[in-house]
Amino acid sequence: MLKLLFLVVSCSCVFAQDATKVRENMDVFRLPNNTEPISYRLNVQPFIIPENNNFTFIGTVLITIRVKITTEELTLNVDDLQINKINVKDTNSSSAEVEVTGNHIVVKNEQLIIQLKTPGLIADRVYEVEIAYSGELRNDMSGFYKSWYTDEKSKKTKWLAVTQFEPTYARRAFPCYDEPAFKTPFSIEVTRLETQISLSNMPIAKQIIIESSKPNYVSDQYQTTEPISTYLVAFSVSEFVSTTKDQKVYIYTHADYTNQVTYIEEKANKLLNLMELYTNIPYTYSKIDLLAVPDFSFGAMENWGLNTYREKYLLVTDKSTEKDKETVITTVQHELAHQWFGDLVTCSWWDYVWLNEAFATLFEYFAVHVAEPDWRIGDIFVIEQHQEALVYDHRTRHPITANVKEPNEIQSIFDIITYNKGASVLRMLKHALNDDIFRTSLTLYLNTYKYKAAEPKNLWNSFDNVIFDANYKSGILGNTITVEEYMRSWTDQAGYPVVNVDSGNPNYLIVTQKQYQVDVPKLNYTTLWHIGLTYTNQKNQQFNNLQPTVWMNNTETEVTIPLMNDAGWVIFNLQSTGFYRVNYDVKNWYRLIAELRSNPKTIHVLNRAQLIDDSFNLARAGELSHFIPFTLVTYLEKEDDYIPWYSVKNSMSYIVERLRRCPHTGGQVQDFAKTYAEIIYKKVSDQYEKNDGQHLTKTSMQEFSNWACKLDVESCVKSALNYYNAWEKNGTEIPPDVKQAALCSGIKNGTTETWNKVFELFKITPSTSERQASLLALACSTNYTILSGYLNLLLDANCPIRPQDYKTVFKSLTSTQIGIYAATDFLQNKINESLSNMWEGEEMITLIYSYLASSAATMQEINELNAIRNLTYLSPKLKKSFDDSYKEVELNSAYFERCHPLMHEWFNPSDSTTQAPSSAISNSYQYINVIVLSLFFITTLVNINYFNVMQ
Repeated sequence: MLKLLFLVVSCSCVFAQDATKVRENMDVFRLPNNTEPISYRLNVQPFIIPENNNFTFIGTVLITIRVKITTEELTLNVDDLQINKINVKDTNSSSAEVEVTGNHIVVKNEQLIIQLKTPGLIADRVYEVEIAYSGELRNDMSGFYKSWYTDEKSKKTKWLAVTQFEPTYARRAFPCYDEPAFKTPFSIEVTRLETQISLSNMPIAKQIIIESSKPNYVSDQYQTTEPISTYLVAFSVSEFVSTTKDQKVYIYTHADYTNQVTYIEEKANKLLNLMELYTNIPYTYSKIDLLAVPDFSFGAMENWGLNTYREKYLLVTDKSTEKDKETVITTVQHELAHQWFGDLVTCSWWDYVWLNEAFATLFEYFAVHVAEPDWRIGDIFVIEQHQEALVYDHRTRHPITANVKEPNEIQSIFDIITYNKGASVLRMLKHALNDDIFRTSLTLYLNTYKYKAAEPKNLWNSFDNVIFDANYKSGILGNTITVEEYMRSWTDQAGYPVVNVDSGNPNYLIVTQKQYQVDVPKLNYTTLWHIGLTYTNQKNQQFNNLQPTVWMNNTETEVTIPLMNDAGWVIFNLQSTGFYRVNYDVKNWYRLIAELRSNPKTIHVLNRAQLIDDSFNLARAGELSHFIPFTLVTYLEKEDDYIPWYSVKNSMSYIVERLRRCPHTGGQVQDFAKTYAEIIYKKVSDQYEKNDGQHLTKTSMQEFSNWACKLDVESCVKSALNYYNAWEKNGTEIPPDVKQAALCSGIKNGTTETWNKVFELFKITPSTSERQASLLALACSTNYTILSGYLNLLLDANCPIRPQDYKTVFKSLTSTQIGIYAATDFLQNKINESLSNMWEGEEMITLIYSYLASSAATMQEINELNAIRNLTYLSPKLKKSFDDSYKEVELNSAYFERCHPLMHEWFNPSDSTTQAPSSAISNSYQYINVIVLSLFFITTLVNINYFNVMQ
């Protein structure tokens, strides 16, 4: 499953059918281990009759079970279903019926308890349990739910029913053993109107027309699946169509969008074949359907044989940005990788969901790199996955292998730790071994546990077996530990290390490790890791040997590495293959800065990005003076590769946001960032206008246009407004990659009519990419009344913004100061109204507060958030959620208190005090650059002896 991780940081949403229901806390988390399923026969019929407001379904499930321990109670998972009839039959006996004496649903535990007459179910016997049930098609995008779209020809609303079962929502569609370890074959039958189609995991085996019914119904009977977990079962009923022919991968959408599937239709088969070639295991089924769903809570879902997608992750038009095209490809690759990692072999419990998601994320990039080698998607992995995971994991959250019990906890670990960090440590393992060992081990793992459920130890055993059979010297701690021992230090411990390198002695390096912590004061952690060290120096400059040459084990804090004379600078963690940060003594930082300023390309581009990311984050953690990153970035005028600039943008954006509390220093920091936003905007726009055809140029144009225009870089704003005005006045099409910046600038500098025009574009455009650009632009208004009205739209039952997009609305609004004001005011005055009228009101209110907590910087913002969490009418659940989110406010505030004086001193070295004036004073970026360059050269002269070895 592709989760929209950029939206879920401080809060994880767990959907509830009725926000007014208060469910007791679950106290029984797992099914008893006294029975197990052998197979399912499932028959489902939805009723979609909008004129009668009838959105219901009926079903019958026949579960063949094996009894392990004699019991008079059978327990299954059920949630929000009406149980109508239960029959139990002993398949080993002529007197087959087993009397059911009663049943009840334990709502808080989502369990159906079936009582049976003594002696009940006898161990080692096989029974058939048949349950007739019914339910409502849900409106929360979980279980078996309804979705809609407008038919362009008739202008009528069309409805469909579709499933989303991961992680614990199959129980909302049929009674079942809803745990991933229970993998069994499914025979599925879907009954639907003659005018509709159904889809499921398998191809249709037989169709039966039910002629006696009016209107006519058709029963689609599907081939039986291979053993499969309940969360991977899928079915849908709709009026969708497919234009795909003569290939395994079929794309389904509604008729108006069939022209938007061509892009992925041409590439999907190749992406599937890449997985077959890499794993040396053919795709299991004869087909796989990709279904574009108008309302979908996640990004996409890997149901075996029937993948479901939010429309924007599957559909492409000529108005799609280059980045959106890339995202479509990587999302599809993510789900196709799951057909092996997750579907063929499944995690045995949600503690190990990274076995599914980390591999899918890894292949999302590295399989696409094979398909599109010019995209540099492997380099982008370091920015989007590796560096994002380092930032997220700098506060103790949870290990990759988690410990979860109930559905809320399970939902919460579909996060950056599981996806980004998981993929990053797998990439680290790949380089610690080699490509052949990594690939062969995965093939062994998949073949050994095919159609089964697995744990991490099963994966590591496959690696150790391959290494042994190949008589391969893995190099891991000199072959003294197994792959399992190595990897468990990364998967079973939260956080990650910072490696400190001391080059003070000319004959050797002293390398130490400790847990990286961003907050001060530091906690006394004693956690250590097995760390594979890769490094090079100025004399050798070998950046491509990515297999570790020195190892630190998880019992030692220090190693000594011999150093040749006159080696010059050293750099560790080549190409950011290890999941750790690196700090150096000041002398080595100066040497690296001097190298970057004189000839940046001598250092690998990924290490240039690493030096930027590490230095800013080490300064944030109080491990390094801000002088180092602020001085390091002065080399960037010579940086023509876009990859390091992403690290610059991400690092500077945090500081700009946090320093808003002080108008004086905050203004100087913003001007400092603006200097570099202008530099990269000019670099990328020059190439973009030359139409150099490079994928990375186009995606970077979108990224850095948005950044530069947000910081009011004059050339960016002028260009964006020119595009906007030409579109508004003459209908001239805006190039897709600058559309968001143009629409945002238009709204930012426009009127209510401007906002309404962009909102109208959002409502009518058939392009999901253009719809996303316009939705994000709507938050760019500097008019409080407009933004307040924007939020109030979400309280309207006829709101044209789909609930799946509410999070995007909240996230974009809370990224500007006026938006924070509007969202805060909304919470202060509309909590109760939101609970009553907004879709999933309690969860959405929680989400707004969590985004505000991440963004709040000024004392007014902080005080108002503090007041909101202390409102007397809050429910205990909301109060606890607000308190948890407010911890982010306190941590960010502590950062400001610690770093503001240092930054004020940096930008104002002649001041005798670090107290900033209260008035807003904003020096020009040219003045800041003079300070930076002057200080750099002063420092260089003072420390000239450090550079003597380089002469």
